[in-house]
Order: sequence, then C-alpha cells, then structure tokens
Amino acid sequence: MSFIKIIILALAALMLIDLIVYLFVPRMRKTAAIFARIFIGLIFVFSGFVKAVDPLGSAYKIHDYLSAFGLNWLLPASLALGMLLNLAEFLIGFVVLFGVRMRLFSWGTLLFMIIFTPLTLYLAIKNPVSDCGCFGDFLVMTNWETFFKNLVFITCAVIVFSYRNKYNDTMLSGWFKNGIIVVGIIIAMGMQFYAIRYDALIDFRPWKVGNRIADQMVSIPEKADVYLVYKNTETGKEEEYTTETLPWQDSIKMSTIKFINQRKVVIEPSIAAPIHDFTISNSQGDDLTDSILNKTDYHFILIAYNLGKTNKESFTAINAFAKKCMNENISFIGLTGSSNDVMNSFASLTKPIFPIYFTDGTALKTVIRSNPGILLLKDGYVINKWPFRTLPSFEEFKTSIKKYDADYLKYKAQAKELKTTKL
Repeated sequence: MSFIKIIILALAALMLIDLIVYLFVPRMRKTAAIFARIFIGLIFVFSGFVKAVDPLGSAYKIHDYLSAFGLNWLLPASLALGMLLNLAEFLIGFVVLFGVRMRLFSWGTLLFMIIFTPLTLYLAIKNPVSDCGCFGDFLVMTNWETFFKNLVFITCAVIVFSYRNKYNDTMLSGWFKNGIIVVGIIIAMGMQFYAIRYDALIDFRPWKVGNRIADQMVSIPEKADVYLVYKNTETGKEEEYTTETLPWQDSIKMSTIKFINQRKVVIEPSIAAPIHDFTISNSQGDDLTDSILNKTDYHFILIAYNLGKTNKESFTAINAFAKKCMNENISFIGLTGSSNDVMNSFASLTKPIFPIYFTDGTALKTVIRSNPGILLLKDGYVINKWPFRTLPSFEEFKTSIKKYDADYLKYKAQAKELKTTKL
C-alpha cells in the first residue's frame, strides 16, 4: 500500500471519529466542530498555497481540464481562472482557520467540496486528465486517491457548515474580521503576482536547484509477487508456485503438473520518471541530450519554450552575457519548443550569438516558468536558475563560483546519500 493511501486511510479514520463525536456526544460537539474547522482550514490554506506559489503551473492544469472537456473557447482565460481558484481556496481556508465570518465562509468550504467531489469521481472513472492538480506539483495523486481524499474532506466541510451559526466571533471587531479577509487576499495575490513576474516562489518541480537531472529521468519499477498457476493432471486441482517454490528439479512432480496461467499481485505500482520524454535535438534531428545535460564544467542553458511569446528585449543583455561566457570557454546554448520557422524569424530580430536547439515546449515549461529563463548546470546538477529579470552580470557569476563549487559538492553528497538510503 502506498504512503498516500495510508495517509488517506488515517485521515478517514480521524474524521470518522470526529463525525461520531459530533453526532453522538453532545457535550463534545463544540470541540469536534472546532477540530473540523481547523482541519479543513489548514487543508484549504495548504492546497491554495502550494498552487499560489506557482500560478502558471495552475494555468497549465486548467488548460488541460478545459481541453479535456472541449471548452477551448475558455483556454485564453486559463491563467485568470487558475489565479482566481487559488485565491478562493487560500482565502476560504485562511478565514476559516481564524474562525471569523463563518456563516459566509462555511458555504465556501461546502460548495468547493460539492463541486469537486463529483468532478474527481468523474476523473477517476473516465481519466480525461491523469492528475487533478489538487496540490500542484508538491504532491501528485491518482484520480482515485483524489476522490477518496475528497470524501474525507467533504465530511469535514459538512460538520463545519452544520455548526456555522454557533461559531462565536462576536468578541472580535468588524474591522479585525475584515482585516483577516484583506490580509488573506494580499498574501494569495502577492505570491501569485511575484511568481508570474519572476518564477515559482517555491520550486516543487524535478528541475529545482540541487537536483541531478539524470536521477530525475529514472522510473521506479513495479514491485509485485508473481504466482505461477499449474494444474495437477492427476487430481485436476490448480496449484500455485513462485519461482522459488516451483519444484523444477523434481522431474516426477513436474511431469504431473501443467502450466496454465500466472497471477500477479502488485505490492507497489511503478512510478514514472519525474522527467520523461525530454530530448534535445538540432535541426538535423541528432539527439544531443546526454552531451549537453552532462557536461562536467559549468554551462548555461537558456529556456524559451515559445520564442514567439518570449521577452525579446531581454536578449540584448542575454547576448552580452553569452558573449562573455564564450570568451572564457563557458558553454551557453538555448532550448526552445518553437518551430524552425519561428526560430528563424526570432533570430532575425534578436541576433542570438549562441546555438538554439529543439525540445518539446511542454517539457520546457516544467524547467522554469519565466520565458526566457536561464539555468546554470554542472555535471548534470542544477546549480542555479534565474528568470530573465534577475539574471546576474557575468562578473557577479564569476565572483560566486566558489559558492557554486560548494553547492555542487553539497548536492553531489545529497544525491549519493539518497541513493544509499534507497538501497
């Protein structure tokens, strides 16, 4: 059983106890209602927070939903819808956690769960998108896990809603209650506007600083017990063996049984590599992935998933930076998901002095949200990354090399320790 399933079962048991107490132990009903309020408040705040720190990630997920449901006319509004959803979720949780304006905001928790619980059931059955995105890139859950998780949360929301008129906030002044709402809005929108202008406030993606890219391209194989089903030709009964218990050395026994099938019991399902289908190629179609990502020296990679939409004014400074890199034999290249025609049009405007190679645009969006953004790598490790607005000068980079050397050794030690732990 996976760790996520264990957590869901534990939360389900906890919420079942709280529901029983709320319904059948009158003297503890208030305590159960307060527990439910704090619990659902924390969940909403956390869920809203991990998405608000990366609103572009939310926009991409909304885009997937709209495409899956054939609502293509809404696709241009993906970012606005994602930001509003993040704001609503964070704000509802924030206010509920403080226990103010409960008559209003208890409706928010209930309506959220009433809408999303049936939606996640549909996703689990039809699977139009593989991940609901409930917790952004922080935690990826299957659609069935998400649905069962929502069954727990809707129970909590019902308790909070049914007790909404009894939560007491009369001792608090109106300006304080309204101030809580304003603060929640400022926090949620402030995080989102910062992330849009620069990059995700907290990076939960596989390309985050410190990760070794090669490790992120390895999937975890399935763990399963395989049983070989044989039929006894003398008795007609079916017998199961494993590869260890099969009496293959007993020729007499083997002559009396006939293989008919095999049965597999999955202990832990396979987990796809966090970075998959990521390749770098030139205009001739040559695969350059390994030779570029695993350079042993410091090297820079500019990421521009769409050259038609990239910030073209930034390339004056980027070209100057790249030229100084090349003067000191430090590799500087670009990656894009745009077509050859778009790249040629872009090149005629900005005159990039560095080579630009091709990668899937969707894959590049997971590297860095800024368009363009710049990565610093060494020996396959992400040492640092910058949105174009905060790219340091080449001189600042040079003075930071000792720090980057120390960071590289730290990341390498962490990767080695992680491998040892897994073994």
